[in-house]
Amino acid sequence: MFDYVLIQEQKVPVTATADIVVVGGGPAGVGAAIAASREGARVILVERMFCLGGMMTGGLVGKIAISHRNRGIAAELLERLDRYQGTSFVQSRPETPIDPELAKLLLDKMVIDEAGVDVRFGTTLTQVVKEGRQAKAVIVSGLNGLQAIRAKYLIDCTGDGQAAFLAGAAYMLGDEEGGLGSAPSLLFRVARVDVDKFINACEEDEETYKSDRTRYSPREARELYHSDRYVFFANYMPLVRRRIEENPQMFSEWERQVLTTRGLIFLNQPQSGVILVNSTRILGFHGNDAAELSSAMVNGRRQVETIFRFMKTFLPGFENSIIMDTGGMLGIRESRRVAGDYVFNEDDVSGATRYEDAVLSNNGGIEIHSSTGAGLRGTRLGQDEYYHIPYRSIIARDFDNLFMAGRCFSASHAALSAARSIACCIAMGQAAGSAGAQLVKNQKTNTRDIDIYALQEKLVNIL
Repeated sequence: MFDYVLIQEQKVPVTATADIVVVGGGPAGVGAAIAASREGARVILVERMFCLGGMMTGGLVGKIAISHRNRGIAAELLERLDRYQGTSFVQSRPETPIDPELAKLLLDKMVIDEAGVDVRFGTTLTQVVKEGRQAKAVIVSGLNGLQAIRAKYLIDCTGDGQAAFLAGAAYMLGDEEGGLGSAPSLLFRVARVDVDKFINACEEDEETYKSDRTRYSPREARELYHSDRYVFFANYMPLVRRRIEENPQMFSEWERQVLTTRGLIFLNQPQSGVILVNSTRILGFHGNDAAELSSAMVNGRRQVETIFRFMKTFLPGFENSIIMDTGGMLGIRESRRVAGDYVFNEDDVSGATRYEDAVLSNNGGIEIHSSTGAGLRGTRLGQDEYYHIPYRSIIARDFDNLFMAGRCFSASHAALSAARSIACCIAMGQAAGSAGAQLVKNQKTNTRDIDIYALQEKLVNIL
């Protein structure tokens, strides 16, 4: 039995009108807003945080995985970040380290200063006003209280499919067995690390510092590290287990589980002596409950404390290290997936399927982070293999003017794990933004009235 509060009918002032409202300023939202605005649409972007970029900035994902076929806004962003950082990490494609703080500054330039998008920071979506199959307006809450924004098209780039959910669109959640999504992680950065000293230890004692995921030798890692290339260090489980056994009083049973769930996973950052750690894992996560999310953030920070204590105590080169920062948002890999006209699926990935209504190409393989503690399930595609994501998977089945881009697009549990990378989300947003702009220009009121061939000409760099 629930207790209820009665809210009387309110008149909410319409404070803005746009061609397109983009909800969510993460990678997909950035791609959508830039693409639509560059093509002449009036765009308002609603973002609950106070920076653009989502996981690549507020979430501290200081690395962008990008397909070699992606030459769209995502590639432009990476090239400009290199110039901004004074680095040459673009040569490291498909894995490119970035500085999340500089990315915030660059995204302000690209989205607000150059594209002219009206960005509303600190603004939360509370309701979607609909008439039949049309989303007519969004109700947002900020310092001015409740306000309404009317738009011809709505693009959901919230990651959680929040706009579609509030509008009443059908969605999918988690896997087929228990409704659990891929396990989230809370990322953190560590400064004052002597990476060369750590690599020396790996060279001198290969047995102790054995890694079953690193794809190169310590010598190769050193060369990559000193030449603006991506370097991935993982997972050193023999070392972790040995040090735990040698120091039985140092860690609780819960802390031992934290340390042995993923081991130690970290990578280089553009700043000297700074690494990004991706070792936490939140188990049993569904992704559709505020209390669950709050608990997960606290759990993540507790894991950060445990992992960092181990690294500082036992890893050569980490003796003087400090925690630089922790993610301001949880690294959620999966939550709601909005039902589209087509559900992109695992066979599309494994079969490198091509579609006539393709809006982007990608070659990421399946990468499911088990939410039950069973580890990582993954597959790889060959370097020259790729699949298409069709237009039908970024339009909501239950609406005529609702797009979704990013990890809330219409995909199965397994297929989403292949197509949720930052650059892929940017490309998906770019496709939705370009499509919306074309429809507005042609005075169309239904996403299905798209001229797909004209859209594909705009998206040639990501097909």
